[in-house]
Amino acid sequence: SLEYLFDGSKRVLDFSKRNKNAKFLLLSSGAVYGAQPAGLSRLLEDFTGAPDPLSAHSAYAEGKRLAELLCALYHKEYGLQTKIARCFTFVGPYMNLNGHHAAGNFIRDGLTGGSIEVKGDGKTVRSYFYAADLASWLWTILFKGKVCRPYNVGSDKEVTIRQLAEKVSDAFDSKPKIRINHRGFVGMGGNRYVPSVARARKELGLKQKFNIQESIQKTVDWYKR
Repeated sequence: SLEYLFDGSKRVLDFSKRNKNAKFLLLSSGAVYGAQPAGLSRLLEDFTGAPDPLSAHSAYAEGKRLAELLCALYHKEYGLQTKIARCFTFVGPYMNLNGHHAAGNFIRDGLTGGSIEVKGDGKTVRSYFYAADLASWLWTILFKGKVCRPYNVGSDKEVTIRQLAEKVSDAFDSKPKIRINHRGFVGMGGNRYVPSVARARKELGLKQKFNIQESIQKTVDWYKR
């Protein structure tokens, strides 16, 4: 994934460079911060943490870090208006229900009529942002964001994985049961993965329109249709 992220980013940057005054939006990731420290409630854009460089699991995060560096270099060298959105965790239509994200897995479990399986003790903390909010924020960052100034994109409203499972269950009329397997599973973002979005709010006036229950319900209803 590191090679693909580098090559893909460079190709699109080269294409943008040929278009005078082009604006370029990089969809980066909160993964660039590495593991969130236990004492840090929310990740700020100026947090200087980093992924473990000796872990093969860091390839995606390092690829995003490299893509951000390319944006800075292309702005300095060619004057390209590069904007950076560090995306966190989302729900909405077309999301992958069989990937490594708990929300998608839980919705899949509910749609197939089984119990909702929580991998671990359910205490891992995440936050979820609806796809429509995501689209609105990305367009705003592209047109109004400052060059080479990253903005976290996501929800700062934390929820445990167990609470998430309960909210997904509530979105179904059948109210599927929740099964906690207690295997000590920890997701890709570690025990906690929650952004601060104060920069986007203060500088760009952005707001989260849909709360987590609305986001899940809209996603479930879309898949039912």
